[in-house]
Amino acid sequence: MDREQREFMDKKHEVMDRFYDLCEQYNGSNAKFIKRRMKQLIEEDPDFLDSYLLLYEILKNEGNSSEAERVLNDAYERALRLITDENGNWPDRLSWGWLENRHIIRTILNKAILLWEKRKVDEALDLLRKLLKTNPGDNVGARFYILAIRMNMTLEEFERRFDRGGYYDMDLSHWFDENYKRFDDEFGWWEKAIEEYM
Repeated sequence: MDREQREFMDKKHEVMDRFYDLCEQYNGSNAKFIKRRMKQLIEEDPDFLDSYLLLYEILKNEGNSSEAERVLNDAYERALRLITDENGNWPDRLSWGWLENRHIIRTILNKAILLWEKRKVDEALDLLRKLLKTNPGDNVGARFYILAIRMNMTLEEFERRFDRGGYYDMDLSHWFDENYKRFDDEFGWWEKAIEEYM
């Protein structure tokens, strides 16, 4: 007998609108002001994780890697506390379709990418696989990163090949389609799941 699927949907966060207003104001030259405001939003609502992520990006851009990692790790630990049950199990579904979940998914994705950058590929793969499993529609592209890691690419190689100035174009999708069937152990279940998902 199948057990009931557990879907996670976060609550609406009151600071979200203010966060997006601040994102629109951010232009690089006002980083000090935006950092201060992100810290205020974190203090006001420590479970709204996008505030951590913008602070993480600013700190990284400033070359403050250790502080940036600390901020991301704080966000990641909070993300896990939000979505896992009392036994540490992830939900069966963590859908991008719920706007309320996106800050959590982005946090976990950023953590996985950082792990990959640090050559901790097993840990990165674990997170990316969980993201894909809980959201087969894969709006964040976890499958692309999984395939790249399975093909022994570093993050630097991946970015050099596919980054088009802050976005990925159709070349990435074509590359995925040409290569993922070589890893049926990785993507066989996903092919079936995506048919049901669509």
